[in-house]
This record gives sequence, structure tokens and C-alpha cells, in this order.
Amino acid sequence: MTMLYYDRPSPPPPKPPKNLWAWWQAKLAGLQLEHPLNEPQCGFYRKAEKEHYGARRTFLPVAYYPDGNGQLRCRIGDEDVGPGNKKFLETWPRVLDRPVTEEAYRLVAEGGGLWPDEHQLVDMQGHNRPPEELSHEGLRDAVEPLAQEAKKRIEGPPIETQDEADRLANLADRLSELAKKAEAARKEERAPHDAALKAIQLRWLPILDLAETYKEIKYRLLTPWLKREETRQKEEAEAAAAAGEPAAADARRPRAGTRGRAQTLKSTKKARIDDYAAALKFFEESDDIKACVQMLANRAARSGITNIPGCTIIEDTRAV
Repeated sequence: MTMLYYDRPSPPPPKPPKNLWAWWQAKLAGLQLEHPLNEPQCGFYRKAEKEHYGARRTFLPVAYYPDGNGQLRCRIGDEDVGPGNKKFLETWPRVLDRPVTEEAYRLVAEGGGLWPDEHQLVDMQGHNRPPEELSHEGLRDAVEPLAQEAKKRIEGPPIETQDEADRLANLADRLSELAKKAEAARKEERAPHDAALKAIQLRWLPILDLAETYKEIKYRLLTPWLKREETRQKEEAEAAAAAGEPAAADARRPRAGTRGRAQTLKSTKKARIDDYAAALKFFEESDDIKACVQMLANRAARSGITNIPGCTIIEDTRAV
């Protein structure tokens, strides 16, 4: 049977070209995707690097793209890398979770600009830099402009965008890094003086310990004797008064010592708490008591106690 023309099935429509950038676009949109570790995907990324252990991270722009023949290639910073280069696959696992927009990539890679989250005073691009100056003057010069920028921004409006939040977090991170380095330099500069002071202490403490036995003489020997003398004088004065005799003309407080400062009795006062609740009631409005109770309440709250009488547990959330 001859098929008529209008009965012939129409040819299937041509398939749309494959979107080679789909994986990168989905990743950039924040979707959770499987990681094809051995299959680099077309897109724009950045690679985190550290010049040495403990150094801050910097970021190199990275692009995976098809060449004119459809073969996937890679550009890392200023270096073109083909599939035959080991960096082609080695770089991919380090960048697949760090997609960036094409605009951001071209701004950095081609225009020499800043990453959108890069503060102008805190670089995040990998390049050869001179060793950091860790002297007092070097750290001062590094900290001062950052601190001035931070103070100016603190007095400004609230953060509006993610990029701005990242820029300010990077500024804070750099200041924190410099603070640690300044503290380490301070301790290093102070170390010889601390050692010298410790040596002085060790040299003199044995002599001081021996000499301060004078305190034991006062407490164990002189104080009891002076108290006995004081009691004796009072008893003699009372006996004289009872007998109608005048008090001794040379009566004076008991004392001991003729060489230097005479040792005498000195009275001091202290309280013995017999009723703790009553004493606490008397001092309850004292600033010292309030500070102590606040400290105890904070300690209990941190330990997870939620039913502290008279207290509301407030959770303070801060950036760390």
C-alpha cells in the first residue's frame, strides 16, 4: 500500500543545543548538586590559596570554558591549562564549591578589579607580596588605616547586601589577624623584661621570706605580751581608783622597742555574721552585691539553668 504524503510522519524537531553552563548556573543559584570530581564543568570560579601555613586566604580567578573545537579548557589566573595538564583536574575539586558570576570573574581576571566581597584595604587576590612588616611601626601602619575605616563604617548605616556583609567581615578578620600579630610581637618584646623580673624575684624572695619573720614575732610574741600589759595596766588603774589613789602619772599605752618604730597595739574592726539573711537584706541594694548576683546568674544561665528566680534568660547572639 502506498502511503500518501499527508500520512507520512513528520521528522522529529531538532534537539536544542546542550547548555554547557547549566551546572555552573545551578551552583551559582545555590542549588545542592552532586560533585563530579573528575568532570570539570563550564563556568567561572575562584580558587582559595594560602602563601604559607597560617596565612590568610587569597583567591585566584578560574574559568572552565569550551574552545573553538568544543574541547574544555581551563584558565587559572593568567595561565591557560589544557586537559593534558595535571592542574586541569587538580584545580577542579578546589573550585567547584566556589562559583562566581561572569561579571565578577572578568572584573578581577581581565580588569584587575576587586572581588565583590573584597574590601579595598584587605586584598584577596593571590600575588607576590613582600614579607609582612611585623615591627611596631609596620603593624601600626597596617592597623591604623583599617581601624579608621572600621570606625567610619561603624558610625554609618546598617548592612544592606551580602557582598557588603562579606567585605566588612573580611575587614574585621584582617584587623583580628593584625591584633593577634601585634599581641605576639608585644609578648616577644616583653619576654626579656619578664625574664629579668622573674630572675630579680627569685634572687630576692629568699631574703624577703627570711626577713619577714618579723611578722611572726609581732603576731606570736609581741601581741600577746602587749595585750597582757594592757590588761595589767587596766587592772592596776581600777585597783587604784577603788582605793581612792590617783592614777599613775606616767601611764601610757603598752609599747615595745627602743631602736626604731615602737610596737603598740592597734585595734581593727570586722563583722561576724550571725544572721546571714538579715545581713544580706541590709546590703541588698549595694552595687557590689548586685554585681555578684549578676555574675552568679550569668554563670547559671550559661550552664543551662533556666528557672532562676527573678531572672529572664536572654540569649545574646553575636558574630564570631
